[in-house]
Amino acid sequence: MELVTSVVSGVFGLIFFIVEFVLIVYALMDIFKNPNFNLNTKLLWVIIIVLIPILGSLLYIFWGRNQSFL
Repeated sequence: MELVTSVVSGVFGLIFFIVEFVLIVYALMDIFKNPNFNLNTKLLWVIIIVLIPILGSLLYIFWGRNQSFL
């Protein structure tokens, strides 16, 4: 039984890590390609994503991406 639990938790951990990695890489690539952001805005978003990776990436993707006033 412990073997099954460790395998299942390992698989979910791997999936979670892959999703987290893809979110972070996608958000960072999009930040640097966004022509509407100046250097300070890009730096602010990068700091947010580095400090709180999953939440920061999701915030950027769903809210910050189309904001040009920051």
